[in-house]
Amino acid sequence: MYKNLLNWLAVLLLFPSCSKTPPTISVVCEENNVGNCIIKWETAPFIKGQVTVFASTNPRIIPETMPVAAADISDGKMTIITDDPSQRYYYLMVFNNKYRVKIATRNVNIRGIQNFRDLGGYKSEAGKNVRWGMLYRSAQIDSLDCSAQRELRNIGIKTIIDLRSPEERANYAQLQEGFNMVHIPIQTGNMEYILQGIQEGRIKGDTINRIVERMNRELVMNYREEFKKLFEILLVPDNYPAIIHCSSGKGRTGVASALVLSALGVNEEVIMQDYRLSNDYFNIPKASKYAYKLPVNSQEAITAVYTAKEDFLNAAREEIEQTYGDVPTYLSKGLNLNTEDIRKLRKILLE
Repeated sequence: MYKNLLNWLAVLLLFPSCSKTPPTISVVCEENNVGNCIIKWETAPFIKGQVTVFASTNPRIIPETMPVAAADISDGKMTIITDDPSQRYYYLMVFNNKYRVKIATRNVNIRGIQNFRDLGGYKSEAGKNVRWGMLYRSAQIDSLDCSAQRELRNIGIKTIIDLRSPEERANYAQLQEGFNMVHIPIQTGNMEYILQGIQEGRIKGDTINRIVERMNRELVMNYREEFKKLFEILLVPDNYPAIIHCSSGKGRTGVASALVLSALGVNEEVIMQDYRLSNDYFNIPKASKYAYKLPVNSQEAITAVYTAKEDFLNAAREEIEQTYGDVPTYLSKGLNLNTEDIRKLRKILLE
């Protein structure tokens, strides 16, 4: 799950300082399986000195009073021991008392939920960053025990946006209280039929990639009203923090997250990096363990269904570009999001 940690290093927000030529500071932060925080960083050019870290459960207010950790900048990494893993912490890294970087763990480990991660920290083309702790994406959220629900409340979750079909939801006990549950059913992307077809031999491994690509093309064309409803939820400040989820958190949620990040001005390369993270945070062997008795080509097809391949997301983007020219035009003409809507969304989610 924690492989390729440095493959998705993102340049994060450098708060203004008096230096005329501040270094580029790249930081990645990830939660391990016991709730501790692993932070790695690089500076370009290399700078000497010390980095001090402050923590808070409030992403907007991180007082520089009592540091939780410190290290030489040359160390390049540290582990912060978390006293209470049920809480979500946000960190302010101060390099040489001059350069400041806000960071949090991308992944959030909550028992019973896969592929749960924060969409914060990504830089927009305007130089602002997506706020940490506001918008999350994940695989299905239901049948959670009391401790898992408490962790969701601890990180402040108010709204859970479920993109699954009624048939998918019917298979699991739903969360009943404590959250604003919003159901925006999107039938295309429901993998139950495909997985059943693979098991029965009706769908072959060599066709599965084309099937998923076609599904993503249909998503952006046939469910514009549903995506519009999603944005309407996200345009209400009182709905945050919020989660978008489907079954695996890769298909419908992957397209929805890409559209939201595009609306915020995040570039395509970063959006694709975020999409690929499902390969690290969704446990494919656990989800497909029933397939071990199937033929090898069927096992490979099931793995492909659960994999976040670049071609899958590119299929949705290519369909948008073929019909509308580009994603901003799709947002305005396809989803009827006007300039004020985009401005409001960026005011809510960018800092």
